[in-house]
Amino acid sequence: MGQGKRLIIVALVVSACCARGVFAQNGLRDRERAFAASKEIADDLRKAHFHHGAFYLLNTIQLSDIGYDSSFYVPTADKQSAFRFGIQMPTRLYIVPRKKTVYSIEVRPEWSFFNRSGKRVVFGYQARADAQYLLNHLYLDFYAISANQLRADVSEIARLLTEKAAVTGVSGELKYSSRTSMTFNASTGKSSHPTNAIQPEAPVKLLDRSEHNYRLAVHHKTFPLTSLFLASEYSDYSFSDAVFKNGSRSYAGIGFVHDSGRTVTRGEVGAGRLDFIRPGQHDFRGALGNLSSAKKFGRSTTGTLNASRDVDFSIFAFNNYYIADRLSGGLSWDATRRLTLNAQAALGRDLYETPVLNPHLLLLKRRDVFTFPSVGFLYAFARLRGGADIGYVRRTSNFDVNLDRGIRILFRLSFTP
Repeated sequence: MGQGKRLIIVALVVSACCARGVFAQNGLRDRERAFAASKEIADDLRKAHFHHGAFYLLNTIQLSDIGYDSSFYVPTADKQSAFRFGIQMPTRLYIVPRKKTVYSIEVRPEWSFFNRSGKRVVFGYQARADAQYLLNHLYLDFYAISANQLRADVSEIARLLTEKAAVTGVSGELKYSSRTSMTFNASTGKSSHPTNAIQPEAPVKLLDRSEHNYRLAVHHKTFPLTSLFLASEYSDYSFSDAVFKNGSRSYAGIGFVHDSGRTVTRGEVGAGRLDFIRPGQHDFRGALGNLSSAKKFGRSTTGTLNASRDVDFSIFAFNNYYIADRLSGGLSWDATRRLTLNAQAALGRDLYETPVLNPHLLLLKRRDVFTFPSVGFLYAFARLRGGADIGYVRRTSNFDVNLDRGIRILFRLSFTP
């Protein structure tokens, strides 16, 4: 795998150099030399609720159903409680001692409340520290993340689980010119599932691991509104309670980013591999990718579309991994200055490649399918935003596991002091 990784990186660099020579003749020019990160930091500083000298503070209070995954709109099928919700208080502090040096600390404490006997209040947190340097042609972000939180697993387990994680790394961007740049990330992390916390009745300890992740992408502003890029990734994994899962993952792909102002679309597709060190384990070979698009229709309507295929580690018998296919979309309409109506639909499928005996003693490959269409609203006051979504969740499996169906009502509330 090490030799393959080096060959991928060499191929990317050679291809990028060739592309630069070809596209330099088309006469296109892009004068935007600022880093995307600098724009995000500037936006945050403008929204700061407190500012004194080099210090900028942002904070909000959020309330939501703990079984609500805002990125995929699929609630967990947790059967432990008929009513549950969580409160989060994300707070971010920026320290800007110089124009091109930015330090930040973000802390997100959260409390989860359960309507059942036993544990009624569960505390969790996520914290992140960054040291960001915006030089003339180089952006660097040294970061550290620590988390111990209750989250909704919407894939294989479909339950609430508690996960501890610690990650340190560096990411950044190198601008060779106004049209050619390279983004990179290198990180090391460790995750575990403590047995003294809320966990599902499943062997989630098999997922405890340490890992190293690397990604390199070369971007070129090929057309006035479209950038093309080549990307490569490499990861290695070491499991503490499932050493037979030890292995590495590699990926090489091509993608594009199209931004017309009213429409922003990003797509990426490539070849992925997941190789296990122990002989006899079933490795993965196949296509991976993702697509996301957001479009503004008129003055008040926005549409989104997201699709992806990836692999993740599994705890299912004789299957070290599963293939996760995801598709979701939504429409948002600003009915008034304060009221927004929205509709979403999500579809997911988990595929397992190693046949296993199902409850009816048939040798099958497990397939899970889940859907969640919903409609809702969001109403905004001066400092308060609240709303609700109602939808119907349906989850099926040819192994009769994690089945679920029924109406779900999900509440959202946030307050900015």
